[in-house]
Amino acid sequence: MSKSISIDDRLAKVPDYTRFLTVDELYERARTLAEKHPEIAKLTIVGKSTAGSEIPMVSIGNGPASILVFACPHPNEPIGAMTTCFLMDELVADDDLRSGRTWHIMPCVDPDGARLNEGWFAGPFNIRNYAKNFYRPRPQDQVEWSFPIEYKTLKWTNPKPETQGLMKAIELTRPALMYSLHNAGFGGAYYYITGELEKEHYDVLHTIPVDRGIALSLGEPEVPWASAFYPGVYRMCPITDAYDYYEKYAPGDPAQYIVGGCDSSQWAEKISDPFSLVTEVPYFMSAKISDQTELDRSRRDVIMEGVARSRQVYEVMTEALEATDGMITDPTGLLLRDAVATFGESGVKSLATQERWAKETPGMEQRATVAQEVDSVHVGVFYKMLIASMLARAVDQELAAMSTVTDGGAGSDGTAKRAKLQRTVYELRAAIDGWATTIEENLPYEVVPIKNLVEVQYGALLVALQAKGL
Repeated sequence: MSKSISIDDRLAKVPDYTRFLTVDELYERARTLAEKHPEIAKLTIVGKSTAGSEIPMVSIGNGPASILVFACPHPNEPIGAMTTCFLMDELVADDDLRSGRTWHIMPCVDPDGARLNEGWFAGPFNIRNYAKNFYRPRPQDQVEWSFPIEYKTLKWTNPKPETQGLMKAIELTRPALMYSLHNAGFGGAYYYITGELEKEHYDVLHTIPVDRGIALSLGEPEVPWASAFYPGVYRMCPITDAYDYYEKYAPGDPAQYIVGGCDSSQWAEKISDPFSLVTEVPYFMSAKISDQTELDRSRRDVIMEGVARSRQVYEVMTEALEATDGMITDPTGLLLRDAVATFGESGVKSLATQERWAKETPGMEQRATVAQEVDSVHVGVFYKMLIASMLARAVDQELAAMSTVTDGGAGSDGTAKRAKLQRTVYELRAAIDGWATTIEENLPYEVVPIKNLVEVQYGALLVALQAKGL
């Protein structure tokens, strides 16, 4: 990549996107690009989704360095899809960016799941509308966390069709650099990488989001077993680390706490051992996310408060699951409810482990920062609120399906079912409203422009290319 063109100059080319593209729009762009530029681009179908949608990969260029970039391994995270949209156009227009490289771009690896999130893709962009239209599959159905793995008592050999498509793409491309495009919902910017970089590269990774008004996430990492190479830059978290954490802090077989398999970076190690990168950027951002002001309470205390609040959310969720047991028959509603049940069960199991970790880990008596308190007390509740909202959506889906039946679900059984579902969803949405209000009152937030988010993801990619000499 030419030294004469700065990263900032390249980032300035990102358009001012006002919404997220749908799956159909992304796939049409990929197909059209390959058709218009057959001399440098080709389209390969690497697999089909569970529902039968073809999953495309566009290859651009013919250089020796292979780079694989894929979006929506979690379907509620479409920022990466916009990054691939920009990147495809940029690669066609920029000979220098193609030089010496072959790029392989997958605009969306989970089309079925992404389509279930499209209700919020055009806004309004706030935490309430996001929660209302949110969908995230069960861990074992997530593309990113269903790669085959065998480790001690953990054995997962059932990758979903979408994961099989991504496995094929990795095998075909044998990347030297692999970029799994994720994003957070609430928080700040942070990164995962599979190997250490020089300090100059970490500094640029810090500068890119901060220059675009996005705070760095400097509080608690999203999982207790994460280890940092540098503030806000973590070593990629293989599932084997999660296993070892549960082996140390949880009773019984550690495998019982893990639902699914390993991630793409861990599986790709045996194919081409690429340098793997994840850039997490948020839709919603608060300055408190990076506030290092010390509080007059310990890190242990704020983690324990977060556990207590999480337990309250899970209690509400569990009551609603029990109230609707056997009552959801709509296929989409069942998909949503099953996800909630799985997240709820694994989440409740993990609370006691988290408490033990907070009590026994050295250094927990140190003063907590504002950022750590925010992560433990408010951001943690935000993500669990999203899961609870999926259950409310499942109940609404069932009520809507009942209303389309010819007799309207008449009869004593239908009337009783409708009344129970309506009461459950009313109580659930009241709880969600309360959690959202608490977050809004304690964590003033801004909606980050899509352009800025794409710039951060693209910028991190450019840093990785420079750092690895690709």
